Amino acid sequence: MSATRLVFEREIGLSPVIVWDALVDQELVSGWLAEARIDAIVGGRFDLVWLYSMDQPPTSGTITELRQPSLLVINTDNRGRIEFRLDELAGGSRGVSTRLRLAVALDLDPAFVARVKANWMISLDQLEQLVRGHPVDWATWDRDHIDQWAGYRDRFSARS
Repeated sequence: MSATRLVFEREIGLSPVIVWDALVDQELVSGWLAEARIDAIVGGRFDLVWLYSMDQPPTSGTITELRQPSLLVINTDNRGRIEFRLDELAGGSRGVSTRLRLAVALDLDPAFVARVKANWMISLDQLEQLVRGHPVDWATWDRDHIDQWAGYRDRFSARS
């Protein structure tokens, strides 16, 4: 295992307030990331049960920083430290958009880096779909998303 830091950025053409809600509301998080139990306060729980087909143990997390609507940091038992930063940008369909920056710091066997990157990429795709009104249908996740996930994994594997 080695210390690994993964960073992802997305621009989402909606207000940071809308994206923020999708990070801290357990119903919304369940529509893009995993079944969630969230107590959105510093020291609160951020627990996840993964619903896609790849066998993953549940994740227990604690919110260590929370500044609405710009910063959410979660320390987890098996996914490392997860940090979401939201910055407001000009643009988007309503004159404002969001730059989302996700940083994940964890101890990870290098053999699994491509898979973890693919997991986060597909999750961020699902977040973008959710904020546009299309939550994940977990019952059909394999049919709807596994090929795209595998494409991300293969692309990241090729870069290694």
